[in-house]
Amino acid sequence: QISRAENAVYLNDMAFQLTPAAMETMSILAEARLDGDMLSGAEIEAMISGRLVSDCDEAAGATRIKRLRDTLGNQMVSEMLVKNVARKGYVLSVSKDVIEMV
Repeated sequence: QISRAENAVYLNDMAFQLTPAAMETMSILAEARLDGDMLSGAEIEAMISGRLVSDCDEAAGATRIKRLRDTLGNQMVSEMLVKNVARKGYVLSVSKDVIEMV
């Protein structure tokens, strides 16, 4: 469950408080997962910054993913939750059927 109002993510019985920036990244990844999409770092940066994808750097999106993982804290949880598919992009590794955004 992703709660924008609380800037929190609930995964099973664990709650994670996120920074506003990390919450934005998590929300974009969740929406993409619900749509069955995978996002490149440049696409993540474009969606958050409002710029064109062609004006965004892959590394900027990768930095946002790193900060999200750092905010989630637990290395195992964050690596399992936010998956990097080489040369394709980032995706939440949970089934889209279990994502609930409130």
